[in-house]
Amino acid sequence: MSGEFPGFVIVQLGRLRDHQDGASLRTQGRMSIGWVELLPGTFPGRARTYSQYFCDCFRGWVVRIVAFAVVLIVLGTVPAAAESSDDRLARALSGSVSTASALATLAELDAAARRHGGNRAAGTPGFERSREHVERVLRRAGYRVTAQPVPYTGFAADVEVFTAPGGARVRALMGQFTPSGQVTGVLATAAGDGCQAAHYPPGTAIAVAPTGGCPTVDKAVAARTAGVGAVLFYDVSPAVDAVLRRRVPGAPLPVAFISERSARSLTPGEASLDLRGHAYDDVTVNVFAETPGGRADHVVMAGAHLDSAVDGPGVNDNGTSAAALLETAVRLAPHRARVVNKVRFAFWGAEEWLNVGSIHYVGTRTPRELAAISLYLNWELIASPNYVHFVVDGDDSDHPGTGSPAGPPGSGAVEAVLSRGYDVRHVPFRTADLDDIRSDQEPFAAAGVPVGGAFGGVRGTKTPEEAAVFGGTAGMTYDPCYHQPCDDLSNVHTGALGESMRAMAWAVGRFAVRDDDVRP
Repeated sequence: MSGEFPGFVIVQLGRLRDHQDGASLRTQGRMSIGWVELLPGTFPGRARTYSQYFCDCFRGWVVRIVAFAVVLIVLGTVPAAAESSDDRLARALSGSVSTASALATLAELDAAARRHGGNRAAGTPGFERSREHVERVLRRAGYRVTAQPVPYTGFAADVEVFTAPGGARVRALMGQFTPSGQVTGVLATAAGDGCQAAHYPPGTAIAVAPTGGCPTVDKAVAARTAGVGAVLFYDVSPAVDAVLRRRVPGAPLPVAFISERSARSLTPGEASLDLRGHAYDDVTVNVFAETPGGRADHVVMAGAHLDSAVDGPGVNDNGTSAAALLETAVRLAPHRARVVNKVRFAFWGAEEWLNVGSIHYVGTRTPRELAAISLYLNWELIASPNYVHFVVDGDDSDHPGTGSPAGPPGSGAVEAVLSRGYDVRHVPFRTADLDDIRSDQEPFAAAGVPVGGAFGGVRGTKTPEEAAVFGGTAGMTYDPCYHQPCDDLSNVHTGALGESMRAMAWAVGRFAVRDDDVRP
């Protein structure tokens, strides 16, 4: 039986669940009159058949009073194991977060980028407007907001002009922390992967080479050894039009990046490349908000970086995670009296300069302050358009011998709780090695803090098996707009955003009440 029929009350012995969305009606110590379903704790989803039920078709106050009495009687007999008290806040928080509210924040972040140079990178007006929005929402929710200054070194490209053989201008992005230079002469494509000097034809002024096979800086050194004046690198990827700017410190010659499509279209001939840039020192901020109550010696930290890369608005990377974290913080605020462990929300600055904000935070903690952090949860790109729900494999049980080793002791328990956030709503997920997402959890792990987190996929390619489970396009990258100008509001999978946010809220709510499975 399904649908809504005013005046009907259906009762089945077992676990009390709300007909509409499966959320426990006991979660916040309240009851609802109308539809009431009592489903066994092991029954997945809504009821399809009812073996025992009471159906009262009479309307009026007498029926409502009887229904209320029945609910009270059954509630008193529900087994304690039906829903752990540790999960009640998790369920309430997971059921209260709003995708619409998160999307409203994403619209603010997108607008901040569009109005201020197309990005929200650290040190830019776009980042400042993003920070102001986050702080304003947190204060409105009742949090005391603090900001930690974070010094960092950035790199600005002042001129990046590539004129291909034949005179066409081709988009080229200067490698960060590489030498400036103006080079004109013969353009030629490297043989092989470009890792050896012999791969570069004699007389080449500007070489074209793929990334991969060895570090990019090693290729730059090999090219210089061969007498090359500058190198254009490209990624071999299903996203053939993407141009991904990288850091190449130590490169002995000018370096730029072009798209694979552009690289494949180039022919040998006279070309010119003008690259000019400079490093600079600046200060950005980390933004924090924490619950006023809860044990200060059992701090649960949840974070996401707020800055974008310099070449795009960063709506998926990492606006989606920051928006979901902000919504989770807002929805937790009314439950502050139920918080056992202090919850600290972190919105990191300068992550795109290699986790500078989180590194600075961890590096400025005393040993006692670090010891008080029970765990750190991190989120990245949670709504990639061609998404897969990936949960970090904290104990390395699913990826032994590959990538990074297991996180600090307790990381497996963090993984288990976050996984439960997907399981309770029957949302599929996969695990991923810690090395698959290099982000703000790394300095915490290096300091011995148990870590975990989730992401929606970055530059990897979706497999047919993943497409069968999550939808999307097999053979395409998870986020074709990663670090691109197209990482705007159109680059967000709203379904993935909601599912990931609810799992995030579950984990935060659960650890706010209990963390002894991570830290005795």
